[in-house]
Amino acid sequence: MPDATAPTARGDAHAPGAALDAWPDRDASGGDPALSTALYRGIVRWTSWLVRGYYRVDVRGAEFAAGPPTLLVQNHTNGLVDAHMLMASTARPIRVLVKYKLMTTPLIGSVLRATEAVPMYRKKDGVDTRQNTKSFEAIDRALSEDRSVIALFPEGESLDAIGLRDLRTGVGRMAISAESSKEGGIGLRVVATGVTYERRDRLRTRASVLIGEPIEVADVLRRARAEGEGQRGAVTMLMADIAERMRSLILHAEDEEEYEAAVALERLLPDTGAPAGVARVAALRSLRKDTGEGAGRRRELVTQLGGRLEAARLRGDDVLAAPPSAAAAWGPLLWILPLLAVSAVALGPPFLLARQIAWLRRTPDKLVSLRCMFSFAGVLLWAPALVVIGALVQGWTGAASAAALVGLALGTYADTLDAWLRTRGARARRGLARSGEDAALGEAIRAIRAAHGALPAARRS
Repeated sequence: MPDATAPTARGDAHAPGAALDAWPDRDASGGDPALSTALYRGIVRWTSWLVRGYYRVDVRGAEFAAGPPTLLVQNHTNGLVDAHMLMASTARPIRVLVKYKLMTTPLIGSVLRATEAVPMYRKKDGVDTRQNTKSFEAIDRALSEDRSVIALFPEGESLDAIGLRDLRTGVGRMAISAESSKEGGIGLRVVATGVTYERRDRLRTRASVLIGEPIEVADVLRRARAEGEGQRGAVTMLMADIAERMRSLILHAEDEEEYEAAVALERLLPDTGAPAGVARVAALRSLRKDTGEGAGRRRELVTQLGGRLEAARLRGDDVLAAPPSAAAAWGPLLWILPLLAVSAVALGPPFLLARQIAWLRRTPDKLVSLRCMFSFAGVLLWAPALVVIGALVQGWTGAASAAALVGLALGTYADTLDAWLRTRGARARRGLARSGEDAALGEAIRAIRAAHGALPAARRS
C-alpha cells in the first residue's frame, strides 16, 4: 500500500508532509463571494455562525484561482457541516450536488434551492434516476458558461470513516465530459479539500480544511490520449489522481487501531501550530516509521496516554510545562463565570433542547448538523420569548435588557467557552502535579518523543 502521508508523485508542495509555511491561511468565509448574491452571502454568514460556534476552524492551503471553472471535492463524515467547510475554502459562490431528498426537507431545502444546489437522484431514495441526465446537463452548462464552482462529495453519503472511502466515478465522468464539451477545452480544474475534525462531536475542538493544488483536467486528457486511451481511460486516470490527492489531505489509516494511535501521537508530539489535518498526517508518517525494537509496546502506550490527555483536553506540551499557578487556573473565572451565566440564560435552553433532539435521532455522522440546526431554530424562538418576558416584567426597560442579554451571549459565548476550557485544562494540569503523576507521565512522553525524533517541546503560536 502506498504511503498516503507522503507528498504526491507530482511534488505537491501543499501535501501535509510539507513545511508549515506551505500552508498559508486561506479562510474565505469572512469575505464576500465575488459573484454572489446578498442571499448567498447571508447564508455563508449564517452557516459560519453555526459551525464556528461549535468548532475552532482553520482553513489552509493553495491559492484558489478566481477565474477557471472548478469542481470542488471533499471527504464527507459530518453531514451538512461539511458543506460549510466547502464554502470556507473559497470566496467564489459554489453550487453543491446534494441528494434530491434534502431538496424537499423543510428549511434545508429552501437554503439549498437559494444557493442553486444541484439535485442528484438515487435509486435507494425511491426516485427516478433518469432525472440525473438533466442534472449532468445543468452542470455542463454551468461549468462551460458560468465558470462556476460545482462542489460535491465523491464518497457519496456522509458516514463515519477512518480514512477516504471508495470514490464514485461520477465526478470523473462529469469532469471529462465538461472539459471535452468544447473544442480546446474549458480550462476545468478539480480542487480537492480535506476536512479533519479533532473530535467531531465535541464542542470547541479543532477542525481544519486543507486545500490541495488543482488538478488540470486537460492535462489528464492529454496523458490519456498519449497512452492511447479514450474518455473511459481518462476518467480512470482522473479518479486515481483525485483519490491520491484527497488521501494526502486527511488522516488515511489502514485500520482503526492505526487511526487511534496516530490521533493519540499527534496529541503527545510538540505542538507546532499546524492545523489538525497537517499535524495528524505528520503523526501517522512518524508512527509508520517507528518499526524498531519495542515499537508495538510504544504504540500501545501512545494510544493509552493520548486518550487520557484527550479526555482532559491536555497536550504533551502541557504535561511537560511547569504547572500553572492557582491564579492562572482560578483567576479568569471572575469574568468567565458571569459571561457563562449570561449565555446559560440566553442560549442554554435552546442549546440543551437541540442536544437532546439530536441525540434522539441517533445518527452519528449527522449529530453536529442536527445540534447546529436545532440550536439556531431554538434561538430564533427563545430570544423573542425572553424579550416578551422582559417587557411583561419591566416594560420597555425589561425588553431592552433582554435583547442586550441575548446580543451579549451571541457575541461572546464561543470565546467565553474557550477561556473556560483553558482554565479547566489548567486545573487538570495542577491536579496531575498534586497527585504526583506528572513526573511519570512526563517521562513517558519524553521517551515517546525521543523514539519519534521530536524535540522535548516546540510550541508555536
